[in-house]
Amino acid sequence: SYPGSFRGAAFSRLLQDSSEPEVRNRAWFYLGKVRYQRSLYPEALQAFERISGALPASLDAELPMLRAQAYLALGRFDAAVALLDGWRGPESWIAYARYNLGVALVRLDRPDDAIRQLDQLGRSAADTAELRDLRDKSNLALGYLYLQQGRDSEARPVLARVRLNGPFSAKALLGAGWADAAVQDYR
Repeated sequence: SYPGSFRGAAFSRLLQDSSEPEVRNRAWFYLGKVRYQRSLYPEALQAFERISGALPASLDAELPMLRAQAYLALGRFDAAVALLDGWRGPESWIAYARYNLGVALVRLDRPDDAIRQLDQLGRSAADTAELRDLRDKSNLALGYLYLQQGRDSEARPVLARVRLNGPFSAKALLGAGWADAAVQDYR
């Protein structure tokens, strides 16, 4: 059970009382998700490991993303890469998988692989506000990766792809300024 939580106690009762695998699997999923949201990453992964069998399609698609993000939070970048590299989930989750994979590859000091993931996402079409934000976040990560590598002239156009009216515009403008200064373009 999850100490001090009515939800945790309710999940525990559900897990003990239910003989239906589908109900137990959904309960383990939601218990893991609550633990993940509370930054209890090892406990979240333990709950996810208790899932045995099928989940509803929407939960089955979300599960690898939650596991990967927990691995990233714990610094287990190799586990995140192993989970996400080549993952073929629903189209609605592919962008998240690509971003998380790119971040894990950066952390594993595999910049060329990370650049491929982040650049592909950074150039992708985005038909929702959430995907536009993720695309901007990817371009920001890629731009800063280029800056860290001293590839300032390559960073500038990538950072320019970040929308000016989005939540990442200030960081993108700062990075673009650094890129311009590094190549002595002070206009």
